[in-house]
Parts: sequence; C-alpha cells; structure tokens
Amino acid sequence: MLGKITSLLILALLLSQGVISSSGKAPPYEDQEAYEVYSAIIPLEWPLRDAHAKRLIIQNETKGYEMCLRPEKEWQEKIGPAISDYVRSNAKPSLLQPRIKVAVPYRLIIAHELRSAIQTAGWEVFYQRYPDSGGWMELSAVGFNVNKTVAVVYMGHYCGPLCGGGGFHVLEKKDGKWVALDWKGSSCAWAS
Repeated sequence: MLGKITSLLILALLLSQGVISSSGKAPPYEDQEAYEVYSAIIPLEWPLRDAHAKRLIIQNETKGYEMCLRPEKEWQEKIGPAISDYVRSNAKPSLLQPRIKVAVPYRLIIAHELRSAIQTAGWEVFYQRYPDSGGWMELSAVGFNVNKTVAVVYMGHYCGPLCGGGGFHVLEKKDGKWVALDWKGSSCAWAS
C-alpha cells in the first residue's frame, strides 16, 4: 500500500512539474521554422562554442523558461507578438524531432531520464556515457510573430553541479537566415 501511495505522489509531482504530460506523451513539435531557429542558435552556445562538444545531448521535450523579456516601447510592436506566442507555445511541452541541422551529431534524450541518471549516478557517470558532449541542452518551443520574421526562444545547458547557463534569444529572419536581433529592452539569463 505504501509503495502505491509513493508511486501516486511521484506521478503527481512529475505531472505538476511538467516532466510528463497528463496524456502520457507530449505531442511532436512539428514547426519546421522552429528547427531553423534552433539550427541558428545552437552553434553559438557554450557546448559547441567553448566546450567544443563532438556530440550533443538535447532534452527531447521542449521546456519553457519564465518570460522575462521586456522590450522598450518602440520595440514592443516588433517583438511583443513573438513573446506572446512564446508564452502560448510553451504552456505544455512538445517532443522535439530530429530536424536540427548542426555540424556535430546529436541525440534527443527523455528529460526525466537525464535528470534521474544525474541525480542517481552523478555527472561522472553521465560523461562516461556521453563523452565529449559538454553536458546536455534544453530548448523551449519558439515564439514567432505572425509573419514568422521575428523569433523568441530560450536555450539552457547543464554541464555539472555548478556548471550551466541559459537565456533568451531574439532573432530576425534576414535574407532567409535567422540572425540575432539588436533590440532594446531588458532580458534575463542564469549561469552557475
């Protein structure tokens, strides 16, 4: 009986934290333009830029981060719709598909398996299993404006007990490519 109660409590905790969805499986994330955004930002981030990862480990479920972008008034019209879409798109997790185009191979891993393995076995075992990975990454669903010319996305990475970081990217599509948008306002990021 105690085991059954413990199992139900764990299930309720996982549901409340968004680790698993109430339907048992999150829907696939199908927005091809979002994969173009991911393909643009991943090479600029710590795992590839600084850790020179030879293989990336990416959490398979999208994970939104609390919205903290505050564009100045003159930027609100341009960025505001993408921020609103980001909030809506990240209300529930979706399953990433293997459509990201980066120069190194990558693997999509179930989120709770990553966290559970690290909590149980530690980072040393993680790096034995995934050498040259630089840790693991998480991505939010991408928020777009109506024309899909402005995008807002969160990306984080974890590389050890006191190693990691994350933040928002605001991008604009120019000449068919996603590039950083030089906007004015406030944002937030974290680092450990």
